Amino acid sequence: MPEKYFSDYYTIRNNIDLKISEILSFYKEDIICKKECCSCCTAITLFPVEFFAIKHEINNTLSLSDFNNIKQNQDCIFLEKSICKIYDSRPIICRTQGVPLLYFSDKLENYTLSFCDKNFTSCTEAFEFNTEYSIDLDKLNSSLYKLNKEFMKEIGLENNMDKRIQISLLPSCISENTDYKSPSLYFNE
Repeated sequence: MPEKYFSDYYTIRNNIDLKISEILSFYKEDIICKKECCSCCTAITLFPVEFFAIKHEINNTLSLSDFNNIKQNQDCIFLEKSICKIYDSRPIICRTQGVPLLYFSDKLENYTLSFCDKNFTSCTEAFEFNTEYSIDLDKLNSSLYKLNKEFMKEIGLENNMDKRIQISLLPSCISENTDYKSPSLYFNE
């Protein structure tokens, strides 16, 4: 049953939320990103497991009429007056924006730390990040990839494992029965 994977996705998401709370508490003076900050909001693609987990969740809380005022020409179609219409269900990548992200460099030689340039503006050059208070992006992406791989195998689409779905498709499929086995409905071919 595909819904089992949604529960696993929500667990990953809840763990990230807990980690972000720790990070925000630790760097409370340095991170200015808040709920209405939308500087990093952009059109994104999602692993199918994340797309369908969010769809499953917002089907219970939103209806198609909630998206009547969507503007297709903006970066993220869920923004309305700088507020995310699906904030509580927003994707993991949206949750991690602004906080320090740790990942291996392209050459896999050392870690790189990334963060929003609106944050940490008062820090001097001597400032050092505590990597305990950052998101290990490689570990997070590996967890999501593994879960997506299992999800795609469960629904019989293991040949589409690396495909992603535009988040902008979410409003058009709210309240619809989900046909997991028709990838042409969701994937860009």
